[in-house]
Amino acid sequence: MKVLSQLVFGVVCAGIGAGICVGQERTSAGADAAAAGGTKSIVQGRVVQDPGGQGIRKVKIVLIGGSGQRREPYEALTDETGQFKVPDVEPGTYLVQLQRSGYAASGKANRENRINVIGGQDTRNLLFHMLEAGVITGKIIDLDGDPLPNVSVTATASSGRATTRLPGHMGSAASNDLGEYRIADLLPGRYIVQATPPANEKALPSPNEKNASRGRLVYVTTYFPGTLDEQQAVPIAVPAGGTATANFGVQASRAYRVSGTVLGLKTELEPQSGARGAVLGAGRGEIILVGKNRQVNEQANQQNLHLDGRFDFPNVLAGTYRAQLVLFGVFSGQEPSIKMQTIRTPIEVNGSDVLGLQLQVDPGGDVSGQFRAEGNERIEWTQLHVMLMPKRGGEPEEMAAAMSNGNAMVTEAGSFEIKDVPAGNFQLAVGASSDKFRDYYTKSVLLGGREVADTGFEVSSGAVLDVIVSAKGAGIEGTVVDREGKPFPEASVVSVPSSGKNGRPDAYQLDRTDAKGHFALRGMNPGEFLVLAFEQMSADYRAAEFVKKYERKGQKVELEEGGKKSLVLKVIAEEDE
Repeated sequence: MKVLSQLVFGVVCAGIGAGICVGQERTSAGADAAAAGGTKSIVQGRVVQDPGGQGIRKVKIVLIGGSGQRREPYEALTDETGQFKVPDVEPGTYLVQLQRSGYAASGKANRENRINVIGGQDTRNLLFHMLEAGVITGKIIDLDGDPLPNVSVTATASSGRATTRLPGHMGSAASNDLGEYRIADLLPGRYIVQATPPANEKALPSPNEKNASRGRLVYVTTYFPGTLDEQQAVPIAVPAGGTATANFGVQASRAYRVSGTVLGLKTELEPQSGARGAVLGAGRGEIILVGKNRQVNEQANQQNLHLDGRFDFPNVLAGTYRAQLVLFGVFSGQEPSIKMQTIRTPIEVNGSDVLGLQLQVDPGGDVSGQFRAEGNERIEWTQLHVMLMPKRGGEPEEMAAAMSNGNAMVTEAGSFEIKDVPAGNFQLAVGASSDKFRDYYTKSVLLGGREVADTGFEVSSGAVLDVIVSAKGAGIEGTVVDREGKPFPEASVVSVPSSGKNGRPDAYQLDRTDAKGHFALRGMNPGEFLVLAFEQMSADYRAAEFVKKYERKGQKVELEEGGKKSLVLKVIAEEDE
């Protein structure tokens, strides 16, 4: 799905994955480099082992260009001494990736993983560090102690209750016919190991059970050392250059059949307003059963939805679920269209099959609105667009947090309309495609004269909003330093609302420090914020427990409208988390 946003007021995309954000815009370096000339240059350096400093041979060096640059990456291999040379590199900003079996690039030792190449000026004496990677091996067995093949085993780095899925911090493998698996190239650290049986795995034999409605025993996702609860999982310590072992058995649970029909489902998605061309293919969809039990095999609880609305899940664990619909359509000359629809009626699975359900799609409604600028400033409204983000209990709904439930471009007159929004509680996020809006923020969102920017608003039969934007966004600039007071490059700097705006998507900011340790957060809402700098982010800074965990390690800042603050932040190292 093509993401429309390039800049989002208050860095909506920091927690959602949308485009380039306010406070993160770093195109100037690449633009300056490109402007310096079109002459190609040489990139040269060395890769060494950490600790020790010995050169590492056969490391693949990959240079990946940014937006608007050459699509094909540059590649080179290190020699016996760890030296590498990449000739004929075009000017621009590049991400440097290091690839070598048995080694992993450390975020701590390899912070400066972005380089600027200037035309006609060679980039030399680069130094990158790699750690000896660790390995997790083990054996997966069934309830009888026999080997269980074709089980997907995943190791994810753990930091307290947080996990990270960065390269080197996770890995996966499948068990073989002996039930054995091996996950290599992991950074040293602690890992949660998870075993997931194939979807629709045959039920365990139960010849004495004549009544199938009482459920069937099926294998389910299990965490080491053999628990269904992720919070009870025991982390495995993986040493540098060493091997950790995690043998455990996959657990079984009773599962039930859930079938029925979704009523009020559109078999074809209508083209967006102003779309040209006919529908190339009928819309198709998926139905997902979302429950509180996060240990459910996600593949078993997700399937295609028939055009007539029929669905049939053969193996669903006991619990309470809500059905989430994702509908797709393809139109001439456009990106595929995606619609989310919800069904509020809960599905109770408890001790027997649930057959013949009739689920009614919540009708929802249209959300429209009118923009105006504070002080009657003249604005080119067509540079803006809006997105609706789901909100549940002060935090984005887990299942749909990464997907907007509709978006629309703003017209020349400052109006917008999003059709067929599913019933639910939403917040409005405002985005821009021009750098000139970096200091703007969404000052007010009114529904019937009531302020709903922080609280969100309910969509049942529809909603008409009045949106006010202001050029008086607050800002924070500063420097991140290490324990010795030296500038710290490539640190992740985040600002988190201390109170009142915890569920508001544009209340979170994220930036990365440059080579001099400098950062800038712009277009911020007024209020109190906690600002922190991390050597490497491993926690979800939008999670409720984040502030409680880190509030003593950052700086609190009170921002007034249009106010500017300057900070010096001490970086939070991996060992300090």
